[in-house]
Parts: sequence; structure tokens; C-alpha cells
Amino acid sequence: MTASLLSPHNVEIPSTLTTLIPTLFNPLPSTKDISDFLQTNSPFSSPKIDISSLVNAASGLTIEEIRLGLAIAVRQIKILNINDLSKQLLTYKINRFRELNLNFASKPSVPDFGGLDLFKKFIEQAKVDFSTEARKANIPLPKGCLLVGPPGTGKTLAANVCASILGFPLVSIDTAAVVSGGATYLKRTLKRVEASAPVVLYFDELDKLFSNSSTGGEDANSTQILGTLLTWLQDKKTAVFVVATLNRIDVLPPELTRMGRFDEIFYVGFPQAYERKEILMMHLARFDKRYKDSDVLLQKEWRIILNNTVNCTGAELARMVEKAARKLFHQGLQMNIGLNELLEQRDSMVPLYVRDTDRILAIANRAKYFAQPASSEDTSVFAPAITSFWGDVRELNNSKINKINK
Repeated sequence: MTASLLSPHNVEIPSTLTTLIPTLFNPLPSTKDISDFLQTNSPFSSPKIDISSLVNAASGLTIEEIRLGLAIAVRQIKILNINDLSKQLLTYKINRFRELNLNFASKPSVPDFGGLDLFKKFIEQAKVDFSTEARKANIPLPKGCLLVGPPGTGKTLAANVCASILGFPLVSIDTAAVVSGGATYLKRTLKRVEASAPVVLYFDELDKLFSNSSTGGEDANSTQILGTLLTWLQDKKTAVFVVATLNRIDVLPPELTRMGRFDEIFYVGFPQAYERKEILMMHLARFDKRYKDSDVLLQKEWRIILNNTVNCTGAELARMVEKAARKLFHQGLQMNIGLNELLEQRDSMVPLYVRDTDRILAIANRAKYFAQPASSEDTSVFAPAITSFWGDVRELNNSKINKINK
């Protein structure tokens, strides 16, 4: 009798055989296991040397991978020291994760981010809930959140902001790899992620995992993936904060959006007037240094540009500023971007909302039944007037207040 072992890496197994072939998982070492291994196998065996950075760099790897990563790192370092060894081992882990269709960022680089104040407040509170004091108070570990909304509204950037605020590494998982690899790949990946905790796990376009169903009912692969994901979300006890973005929440199975799977569901819509100003100021300051120190445009000019960018995404606003800066640069002119330059680029752009109004409205209408807003209501001086059949509601309220005062 003979037995064969198949490595799951770089081997495509037909879907008809995946349920027949038993899968053996090589358990990943705990932090203590890694520390014990490094104490006896790293070049720094002295107990006086702090190897915590080395342990963090090795988390999420198997013992054999750590052994190989150390050997590669030692060969590449001219003068052996703990910092360089940790950096080289981390580089090895990033490359190893990339082979598994995972993107690992130890310190996500996040630019300034305009708007989404309610989402940011939620993440700040989650950071407190991850603290030692919260564990002593028996506060449960945060699970994560869903971000739903039209494309280009900043959902992916929000995931990076989340990791930056929490101070966690960011691991991005390729949903296409999950679909092709099935539940087995997802289980293996989740074990890697948990071994790397604390970490933010990012699913981009989560709805793609469940958008392909067969005509006879749910796709068997999607059903297995859903079962694996639901069990893990319900049972996980590690500091893994899940952020999943999607465009269509109605595609997700109801089991995934019920209370207890995620802490919150946020709707990330088109930026409001005050958010559009924040986004424009942020990008204008990249090219025109005047915007770093002061507000160059007059309030009247801001009203004009903000009224002309209603239902523009953050990505479209950034593109508008970049094109204005590029035109000035090509003409050899001074980098002074004003109202005329911005309006010119706005006139040449067809926003997503205009190109696909029906689909965008459908996304918004369905999401608002499930989700809470990621941004506060606009109460700035640039907020559009709330009107009714009787005129401006704000003016009516002010007149009523004046009568009462009299």
C-alpha cells in the first residue's frame, strides 16, 4: 500500500477531488514556541538580548520557514545585529505571504484622509477595546466592520486608516484567490493571519465571494467558503480586526450581516460639502504650497466649486486637482491652483454618478437600510439648504425662534 502527499502550494486540484482528499494542516507555532526556537537557533542566543522584534517578524511563519528565513537573513547582513536581522526576516515573511496571495504591510503608509469622522471615531473606540484594561474589564475583543458604498468613495483607504489608527499590521487577502482555492485555502490563510495577530485583515470586494451562484441554487464552493468564514468570525479569540469592503450588500448572505458577525456596518457614500473641501484642501496642498498655511479661496469661491462637485467621489476630486497641477506644469506656469483651474478640470470630467446613476442609487438605497453613515451630517456653512414646499427650513426655524423670543 502506498500513500501520496500533495503540497497545496502551486498545485491545482480538481474541485471533484477536493472533498475526497483529506487535508492535513501543519500547526503554526505560538509566540512562545517562536521565542523558544529563536533562543536556541538564532545567532543571538544570549538571554540578555531582547528578541521581541525578531519574534514579531517571525509570527505567522512555520518553524521551517523561520529557519530558512533566518539563514537567508544572516547571509545578507554584513554586520550582524538584531534590528537588521528582524528587518530581513520580515522581508522574507512579506515575500512568503505574497506567494500565498496575501499582502502584508507591517506599517501601512496612509496619506491624510478627509471625512468619515464617525468611522474614525469607531476605530478609536476599537483601539481602546484592544487595550489591556479592556481585557481586565472582560470587554470582548472587537470583531471588525463592513464598509459598503459606491466605487471610489474611499473604502480601501479607510481600511488602511483603520490599521494605522490601531497600530496593527495590515494583511490584505485576495478574494479571487479565495474563490479559486475554496474553503481549504481560506482555512489555511486564516490560521496564518491569526498567528500574525494583532493584525487588521482586509477583504476587498467581499461581495465577489458570493456573487457567482449556480442556476440550481447556491454554488457549492461559495457555500463552503461561507461556512468557514461564519465559523471563524463567530469563534475567533485572537486580536484580528476584520475590515471588508463591498459595493452591493444585498449580494451577501443574510447570515454574514446578522448581529454578532461584525461590530458595525458603515455606508461610505459621496463626500458631503465639508468633506469635499477637506479632500480638495489636502490634495491642493500637495502641489500648491499656499494651501498648507492658509485658505486661498474665498468662501464665495468655495461655494462655487463645492456646488459643482456634488456627488463626486474622493478619487475624482483628487484626479481633478492632479490634472490642474499637471496642466500648469506642462505650460511652465507657477503652481497656483485657483477656482478657474479647478472648474476647468471639473467641466472636462464625467463623474461615476452621472455615468451610472441607476446602479449608484440602487447601491445607496439598499445599503442605507442595513448600514449607519460613516460621516456626520453636514452642518458647515457650505451645507446645502434644507428646503420644503414652504422654502428654506433653516430660515423658517429661525423666524419661529425669533417670534418665540419676542
